[in-house]
Amino acid sequence: MRVLLVVTLAAELLLAETVGAQARVPLKRGLPAIAARPACTPPTAARAATPEQRRAARELAQRAQQSAILGDRIAARDQLRQAAAMDPTNPDLAYQLARAQEGVGAGDDAKKEYCRFVALAPTAPEVAEARERISALGGPAQATVSEQVLAPFRTGAAAYDAGRFAQAATAFGSAIAAQPDWADAYYDRGLANAARGQRELAIADFQQYLRLRPEAEDRQTVLARITGLRATPLSPSAALSLGLVVPGAGQMYTGRKLFGLTTLAVAGGAVAYALKSGDVTERYMVTDAKDPFGNPLPPYEATRQVQGKPYQTAGLAVAGAIALTSAVEAFVYARHSNQREQRLSAALVPTADGMAMRLTLR
Repeated sequence: MRVLLVVTLAAELLLAETVGAQARVPLKRGLPAIAARPACTPPTAARAATPEQRRAARELAQRAQQSAILGDRIAARDQLRQAAAMDPTNPDLAYQLARAQEGVGAGDDAKKEYCRFVALAPTAPEVAEARERISALGGPAQATVSEQVLAPFRTGAAAYDAGRFAQAATAFGSAIAAQPDWADAYYDRGLANAARGQRELAIADFQQYLRLRPEAEDRQTVLARITGLRATPLSPSAALSLGLVVPGAGQMYTGRKLFGLTTLAVAGGAVAYALKSGDVTERYMVTDAKDPFGNPLPPYEATRQVQGKPYQTAGLAVAGAIALTSAVEAFVYARHSNQREQRLSAALVPTADGMAMRLTLR
């Protein structure tokens, strides 16, 4: 088990140096654009009052003025509330009720009535003052990014910085699922996918980044990165070299991690079997033997059982065979993968004016 752990660690280090030999591209850490909620919610359609209701509402408004003069703000507010309920389309009543609500400290109710007044009389002279009061009483709610969006993004950034690119890609995907229009999250997932050898997924992420942000300042850089990902083939010699150094590393290099780990585990088991101790038969020369009469006998060869490694040759032979076979298989796979690539490819590329079709002949 210890041997397998050491070999696994060696494979991971070797792959990390091979795949990430160049400097790691920094992530984009900008927050998504979250639209602020409006200060006033859209008003509901109000019913038209009858003449009798308008007359009763005017009488209640007059009583409210008298109550306010006498210093009874609560009574004035209640009477204006009744009047506004009788004649809900009267902007003057809405404005007076808003002032009355604000006078008794009911800020939320005052804001609601100011909003109703603005909706009923958008060109009235008091609209500017009403908007100022709306802003003072709360204004637009601050646009914030929820923790459901930020938490997976932070996890992805930490994993990327630590070189755990598969985990980073998964975490960025969770952030994208919570905020599908987050351009920077697509870009960062593209970097993680590119770093772990998933070129097609990386290209798709970079293209989506450009679709969401067509006027990005680094647009040409991203397009060049996409072109580089399309043009970078697998290296058969690298696959062979890696496979010869560490069994299964060639399969990991060509994107078949499960296959590579299985090969590594089998080869590690063969090495562990080779190091297993047991009884072995040892030949040695007997030089001090005597016959029953005490006369010395000529030297002769004998055997005895001692502790050793009886399975060393077979185990190492199996491990070597696995390493050689897997390395050759990775070499052939890389070469055939490059040969299977289409010589003519078409792709949609974002431009400043929209989308363009690009044809590539290899």
